[in-house]
Amino acid sequence: MKRIAMATAALIAVVGTAAIAQTKPGGNLPTGQGPCAQGYEAAAPKGRMQLKADTMKRVDLNSDGNISKTEFDNACTKGLFEDTKKN
Repeated sequence: MKRIAMATAALIAVVGTAAIAQTKPGGNLPTGQGPCAQGYEAAAPKGRMQLKADTMKRVDLNSDGNISKTEFDNACTKGLFEDTKKN
């Protein structure tokens, strides 16, 4: 019985931590709506995204016209997609 209680407490802690970590995935957009929350494959299919020119310059670090997964992850970390909600 004690093991069940400890396992339940551990599960609650993990689920609670995951919920807190998702409060600001794609800037100030609600969870599940920003590009970072959607993930690279959904937000940038074939390396393409509709972005403002200045945002694209900041995201596309090698200026090849495509957004790689590394560039996408870097932009998410820096919060560069926050202005996409204004498009």
